[in-house]
Amino acid sequence: VNWNKPLTGAASSAPFGGVGASGNHRASAYYAADYCAYPVASLEAGRLTLPATLTPGIRLS
Repeated sequence: VNWNKPLTGAASSAPFGGVGASGNHRASAYYAADYCAYPVASLEAGRLTLPATLTPGIRLS
């Protein structure tokens, strides 16, 4: 039993992925991608150009 000490590495005594042993009544590894990732989108253009209207408050001088 580790009190106030981190479990480093993969400890077989730590609850992970088992039925009722993962905390929120679900297997943790199955849902890990849902709470450890966030969606990212990007656009790519062949040439850099300024937009027709700039966002209010932005001045290029």
